[in-house]
Parts: sequence; C-alpha cells; structure tokens
Amino acid sequence: MNDAGTSVAIRVLDIDSEPLTYDGKEYYLVKHEKGVTPLQAQAKDIQQLLDLKKANPNDWEPLKQENVYLNVRVTPEVTKGRRGSKTVHIPAVLIEAFTRQYRKGTLLPTEDSVPLDFLHYLTLTSFINRLLETGVTLFVFLLALVSFYSAYRRVRTLKEEYEAFDKEFPRYTQNMKALLMDADFNDPKLKVLVKDHKFVCYNKDFRVIKLREIRNVEVRRQKAKSSVTYAIDFAFGGNKNVNIQLKNRPENVRQLVDYLNEKEGTKISLPFQW
Repeated sequence: MNDAGTSVAIRVLDIDSEPLTYDGKEYYLVKHEKGVTPLQAQAKDIQQLLDLKKANPNDWEPLKQENVYLNVRVTPEVTKGRRGSKTVHIPAVLIEAFTRQYRKGTLLPTEDSVPLDFLHYLTLTSFINRLLETGVTLFVFLLALVSFYSAYRRVRTLKEEYEAFDKEFPRYTQNMKALLMDADFNDPKLKVLVKDHKFVCYNKDFRVIKLREIRNVEVRRQKAKSSVTYAIDFAFGGNKNVNIQLKNRPENVRQLVDYLNEKEGTKISLPFQW
C-alpha cells in the first residue's frame, strides 16, 4: 500500500463481514488486488459490499465479478512530524487484533495470495464528506458503467483531481471543512468555490481548475423537455476543455459570473435572458 494521505482506487474482491471494534471505530478486513487491508468504516457505508458477501458467503472472492471499486485514503502505522516527532495511528494492540481477526475470518490466503497488511488501514474518501467532517464515510466511486474502458477513465480522472487538490491546497488535505470557511467565494447551492485563483467544483464531478491558465469561459443555459440547467465551460490551450454542470439556480449562477468577471478578470457574457 502507498503511504500516508494518498488516495487510491481499489477493486474489492472480498470482505470479512464481521467487524472488529476498537476505540469506538469499526474495521472490516477487505481483500483487493494488492492484498488484504483493514478498512475503517461503518456498516451502513459499505452495505452493498456486505449484502454481496451475505448472498455468497462461501464463494472464493465473491465480489470479483461485481467490479466494485472504492476510492480510499491510506493511513500508515506511524507518521513522522517535525523535529523527529511521531504519531502512532495503529498501536500494537490493534495490530494484534487485526491479526486475530484475519486468522479466524474468511480471507485466509491461498499459496499465491498476498497476506494481511496490518501496517496500514483504509478510510473511504468523498470530497463532500471530507469538507463537512461528518465522520460518515461513503462510496466515492462504484463502477456501474457497462463499458470497462469508460469506468477506468472515470476512476483515473477522479484520482488525478484528488491529487491536484492535494497539491494545490496542501493545508486543507486533512481539514477540507476549513476551505469552505476560507474560500474567497463559495456557493453551497452550486457546490463551487474559488480560492487563490483556483476554481473548485465539489459536486459529483469533482474538479480543480487554475483560473489563470484558462483562455476562455462561457456559461450556457440548457433546456430539456420540462427543465432548465446551466453549464460552465472552461477552454484551455490546444483542444483541452472542461465542462461543469450547474443546477438550475439562475441567481446563484449570476452571482458566480459576476464574481469571476470582477475578481478573476474573466469576460463571461450571458447570451440569454434570465
């Protein structure tokens, strides 16, 4: 497993449905393509995995054919701070508990399997959940697309956007709620914010955009049979374009456009009537 703070997508092959409780938190042993690692989560947040396991309790790797992917953040046993200080995330007693749970559970390895990784644990990651710090972990991404190729591209894009966020906002990586408070502009209805000339969309299509690198911005109104939505298009050099869908909240969209034009120097025109 990668080290502290990294977000990765894992393909779940199996799960031990019996949780291990320690210090008020629940851990489930999850088997994935790189081995077996404890996952810190509540049952309600991984109910689909538990239901799939319950339906096929005796099968070997019963979740493999379901193509279930989780976006998770990796926490190591120990992290080092400044001046040689250390923070222990997995104490010895918890390592022993992981090992006992593994030995009595259903995920024991075959000869060619990777054994238990007790030096790391996983947590589910979701941008909105990390912002609100509710402690409620959710699936960030569940592959439900027919085409494996399109599903793979979406996982890769999401991972790249998380990495871009961690790079551009390192001080908010572990405390995203603070970013809502510190943002230069924030609209919780549209789920967009601007901070330090960077546009962040935190709806289901999570994006981080450097406003000083864009060539052009346009806002469009899209009409369907009985509904209206809005979209904002960012054009970069070459053929790179990023499209973000916005809710039908015209006043909020107008405020966003006014802010971008006034504070970020964009020249967005609105070729439609409100």
